[in-house]
Amino acid sequence: MFKFGFSSDNDENSEEIAKELPEMIWKESNEIIIHTDSNPIKNGLGQINTKIVVSSGYEVKYLCSKAVINTLLKNEQSLDDSVLKSEKNHSDLLPAVYEGGFKIWECTYDLLNYIDEQKINFKEVNVLDLGCGAGIIGITTLLCGAKCYFQDYNSDVIQYITIPNVLLNSVSGMEKCKFYSGDWRSFSDLVEKALTTPEDKFDYIFTSETIYNTECYPKLHRVFEKLLKKSGYMYLFQYNQQNEINCIWFPLLFMFLDIYYRYLAAKSFYFGVGGGITLFQDFLDEQKVFKYTTCWKCEEGVSREIIKIEFI
Repeated sequence: MFKFGFSSDNDENSEEIAKELPEMIWKESNEIIIHTDSNPIKNGLGQINTKIVVSSGYEVKYLCSKAVINTLLKNEQSLDDSVLKSEKNHSDLLPAVYEGGFKIWECTYDLLNYIDEQKINFKEVNVLDLGCGAGIIGITTLLCGAKCYFQDYNSDVIQYITIPNVLLNSVSGMEKCKFYSGDWRSFSDLVEKALTTPEDKFDYIFTSETIYNTECYPKLHRVFEKLLKKSGYMYLFQYNQQNEINCIWFPLLFMFLDIYYRYLAAKSFYFGVGGGITLFQDFLDEQKVFKYTTCWKCEEGVSREIIKIEFI
């Protein structure tokens, strides 16, 4: 395990410094309504796209995120300041500000391949693509006949990436889709109110690389507990070898970056507090609501795995 070493004086002052950090204000969840007449695809964002070929025969098209961002950066009024701030700082994550939705994380492709290999029957089932970003997982389930809710923290991600990608794939029956932005806690409350019967809850929840921040574990657990059917399954993908930082804050450096703390994970940089598969499994054990099994694991390069979560 890799750790940064610091003097005891720093350790003694770490709690005092942490108290000086501002409280994070998380965005309230909102449903995003599709307005096809003003959709960004019709304004030039759909000119560049690539394809993912799924072995079941479906081709999932998606916009190049970099091209979308570059186009939006030409007109800063079209993009939320939080996303602009992240891009200017070359940051994938800014806690409670920008949660990396414009980036397609590597684990997405592994999870997509796993879903395809399992030959899951998605016809008329309810799916939640949690932390959806480009929406590749959810779009795949839609093409296979599912009803899908897409959720990402930033509304700009939903507006400029997720919804255009769904439309780009000419998914029939847009009434089978709903789109939400905002924090998981308010999201779970908002959607729970809209689900009138237990059968309206989700048969499957898919999420990838969403457990890097331990402070969000209670909110994530709340989503599972409130929105997953008792017979449903949650598939979570994450790198499971992570470098742990045991350090204090450097306020001046972080003020320069316009953030206050950062976390170093294997292969990727995350801004937030350290988390990972083992810590999340420990959290699940403490809550005694769900059980989990490792259903896929790869030791090549950076070790990564998929865990299947279901009610005890």
